[in-house]
Amino acid sequence: MNAKQVINKLNIENNKDAVQHALEKLSEEKQVKPIEDDKFSLNNPSSHSTERKVYTGVVDMTRTGSAYIICDELKDDIHVSAKRINGALHGDKVKISVWTPKGRNKPEGEIMEVVERATSHFLGTLRLTLKYGIVIPDKDNMPIDIFVKPEDAKNAKDGDKVVVKVVEWPSRQNHSPIGKVTSVLGAVGSSDIEMKSILINNGFELDFPEEVLEEMANLNDHYPIEELEQRRDMRDVPTFTIDPDDAKDFDDALSLRYLEDGHYEVGVHIADVSHYVLPGTALDKEAFKRSTSVYLVDRVLPMLPEKISNELCSLRPNEEKLTFSAVFEFDKNDKVIARWFGKTIIYSNRRFTYKEAQEVLDSGEGDFAADLKKLNQVAKN
Repeated sequence: MNAKQVINKLNIENNKDAVQHALEKLSEEKQVKPIEDDKFSLNNPSSHSTERKVYTGVVDMTRTGSAYIICDELKDDIHVSAKRINGALHGDKVKISVWTPKGRNKPEGEIMEVVERATSHFLGTLRLTLKYGIVIPDKDNMPIDIFVKPEDAKNAKDGDKVVVKVVEWPSRQNHSPIGKVTSVLGAVGSSDIEMKSILINNGFELDFPEEVLEEMANLNDHYPIEELEQRRDMRDVPTFTIDPDDAKDFDDALSLRYLEDGHYEVGVHIADVSHYVLPGTALDKEAFKRSTSVYLVDRVLPMLPEKISNELCSLRPNEEKLTFSAVFEFDKNDKVIARWFGKTIIYSNRRFTYKEAQEVLDSGEGDFAADLKKLNQVAKN
C-alpha cells in the first residue's frame, strides 16, 4: 500500500506527506519493506533471518528465573528464557547468542559464557540437614540456592542469616553452586541483623579486605621534615572544629588570623587523606570501590578504615594534622582580596559541638567568642 491507501484503510486524518514519512521510518526499522511506486508491504515474519550473532552484555535477572541481557550494541534488551540462562546470575557480564526465530518479530538469546561474575558473596538463610546445607539467597533475582558442606558452615545454626562465598560455579544448568560460609550474622529478626542485611544486599562489604588492613597497620602520624617543608605551617593560627555532638571524626576546621595591616585571613581546612592513601594501593582501590561512607539509622559503614577516618585524618584538638586548605584574605571592608590553596599543617585548639558554638554566639562569651562572631559575620555577608 502507498500513503494514500494507508490513510483510507485506517481512516486517519494525517496528511499524505506525514504518512509517507512514517512509512519510510518503519522501513528503516525493518518493520515494512519498500516495493514500487512509493508502496510498502509488511515484512513477513517467517522470512526473518535465523542467523545467530554474538554480543556481550549484562544480565538483568527476573524473579521467575528468566532474564534480559542489556547490550550496549543493541537498541532493545534481549530476552533469555530460564532454560537458556546456563548458570548466569544477576549482574554478570556474559556472552550471548542472539537470533530471531521464524514466525517471531522479537529476537531471543542464549547465554554462551559468563565472562565476569558480578559478585561471589551472597546473603541468605542457611538450612541444614544431617548431610548438607543450602543457603537460600535473600534477593528475588537470585533464583538458585547455594550448596554448603556442613564443615564449611562455620558453626552456623539452621535458620541463621549468613554470608556465603561461592567457591565453585556449576558447569551445567540446574546445578547449584558450591559455597563456604564466610560470616554468620545470627538469627533473623534483630535490628542489628536487619541493618547488616540492608548493607550486604545493596552490594556493600561489611569488612575491609586483608590487604587493606595490612596497609593500614603500617600507617602512622609521623612524617619526615621534608613533608613539613612542602607545606604551609599554620600551627600557630587559632583553629577549631564545629561538628555534631556524636561526631566520631572531625574532617574540617576553621581558622582566623588578623594581619598587621588590619586585614584578616580565614582558613578552611580539610584532612589531607591523600598523604595516607596513595594512588594504586589497596586502600586507594577499596576507597574507590566504596566511593562514600554509608549512613544508616544506627551505624556508619566507612569508606576508609577507622584508623584513618577517626584517628590519622581526624582534626582532633591539641594534635598536629596534615591538611589541604583554602585561605582567604579579607580587607577592612570584609572583601576578599586574595586567595591561596594548598597543603598545610594545622593544630586544632578547640572542638566545638554545634550547640556549644551557638551558645557562644548567642551569649558573646566563651572560648574564641570574638573569632566565632567574626566568622559568623563573614558567612552572612
